[in-house]
Amino acid sequence: MLSKPDKSKEMKELIQKEKKLHKEIKEDFKKISQKINDDFEKVKESKSSQ
Repeated sequence: MLSKPDKSKEMKELIQKEKKLHKEIKEDFKKISQKINDDFEKVKESKSSQ
């Protein structure tokens, strides 16, 4: 079993990894949202030009 300092260090590392993942997910979500909005605008423009 891990000693107290090792557990604490491991928890800190896990929290850092989680924060990094959350940041990446947020950035990906922004990209996807922007892509959806862009596609939606293109569809709207194409429909209005018909």
